[in-house]
Amino acid sequence: MSTNTENQNPHQPRITALICTLNEEANLPHVLPKIPRWVSEVLLVDGHSSDGTVELAKKLLPAIRVLQQPGRGKGDALRYGTRQATGDIVVTLDADGTTDPNEMSNFVEPLMRGFDFVKGSRFALSLPQGKPRHRIFGNWLIVITFDILFLRRYTDLCSG
Repeated sequence: MSTNTENQNPHQPRITALICTLNEEANLPHVLPKIPRWVSEVLLVDGHSSDGTVELAKKLLPAIRVLQQPGRGKGDALRYGTRQATGDIVVTLDADGTTDPNEMSNFVEPLMRGFDFVKGSRFALSLPQGKPRHRIFGNWLIVITFDILFLRRYTDLCSG
């Protein structure tokens, strides 16, 4: 991870990897070490974890910027983190490892070609392993409602 803006190419955008956490100590070793070195900033917004999430994040990635979430819930954490990010492009990653940091370039490249928005999906090819059925059902209800109201065709609105 590059944290020194002196080494940053002025023609390349600064990339922020935004990770929202709540008791993700067990998962961070599977996520943080995979963040590409070309990422300018890793921003962790913690939802007041009661385990060692924050301490482990700082140990795994000393340059990480950790903020405490002011409110509650993932939506609040995402909004807060997006406002605090210093990058030109913000890529959100799930702390539980369901989004692979190695795939970040798949999201950044279309933005560099002029797209305004790039969306990932955990459901495009299959159901995610280990995801509780009630969460799969809830995601499905949100997606169906959104797709009908806005005449779109998404498979996952709660990730990536």
